[in-house]
Amino acid sequence: MHCKQLRVFIELIVVALVVLMPWPALSQSYPSKPVTIIHPYPPGGSTDPEIRVYAQKLQENLGIPFLVEARPGAGTTIGTALVARAAPDGYTLLSMGSSYTIAPLVYPRLSYDPEKDIAPISLMSRRSSLIVVHPSLPIKSIAEFAAYAKANPGKLNVGTSGAGGVTHLSIEWLLHGTGTKKDVTVVTYKGGGPMFVDLVAGRMHAALGSVLATAPQLKAGKLRAIASSGITRNKAYPDLPTVAEAAIPGYDYAFWMGVGAPGATPLAIINKLNTELVKVARDPAVGHKLSEEGSMDTLGTTPDQFRKHISAEIATWRKVVADTNFKLEE
Repeated sequence: MHCKQLRVFIELIVVALVVLMPWPALSQSYPSKPVTIIHPYPPGGSTDPEIRVYAQKLQENLGIPFLVEARPGAGTTIGTALVARAAPDGYTLLSMGSSYTIAPLVYPRLSYDPEKDIAPISLMSRRSSLIVVHPSLPIKSIAEFAAYAKANPGKLNVGTSGAGGVTHLSIEWLLHGTGTKKDVTVVTYKGGGPMFVDLVAGRMHAALGSVLATAPQLKAGKLRAIASSGITRNKAYPDLPTVAEAAIPGYDYAFWMGVGAPGATPLAIINKLNTELVKVARDPAVGHKLSEEGSMDTLGTTPDQFRKHISAEIATWRKVVADTNFKLEE
């Protein structure tokens, strides 16, 4: 038997044992060894601290290591596919973000089914971002952004931290809604770090970024915020209007994070993980830390509530893709 065939055979045996094991026994014995959380985003990005806070708290509460492993690439689809193929035993989990609901719309040949191959466990947090510009520009609002772009076609560069990602599509939504698509150049980066280096240096002119990524530069006067991206105002910047208020009714981009598992994971394990994740999300110390660092709201939901949230997000982004005629350049 070839090595590949043997590996598949062993995986099938593991799946069969997990599925056939009585649910109460699963719940009582799980977890009994280290759990890996696959994080499909670049290490060191704005999502990294959050999932590590959750992992650390789960480890403290359960007495079992929860290890975060970054597996970025292809709009988070590489890491997601890895979890979709993993044994459904609760020892390989997925750190899920907004890009999860965009991937099936911009990557038509996914190796996994996002509605079947990943089981939602809990929606953990939600946070809006900020539209920021270099302070050398005479732009202090979305209206002035649109006016400047139209008056200076081809001179305004707007950055996005990854081709085909949620920030990319959110920028496309912004440009479409303000009628500036043909006047602005969208530049895609491999991660937010290099994008903000160029933005602060003035080589890039505007971008969409998290509070965590932009706050130090805003305080130093090296960037200027002109709007927040959520449907409600960002609690860290309550005087800053939303894009929806200022220019595009219904515009709502708030990055969310949650945790999922391989689709065939037994319900007993899903429910055990849900109980523990909700406990973490509603821990006052965790909420304070994440709110302080990234101006996010911690949530903690049932698996069904998370599933409905994913469906609603997919519907929203499907409309955006259609309205903007978005196509990922191969």
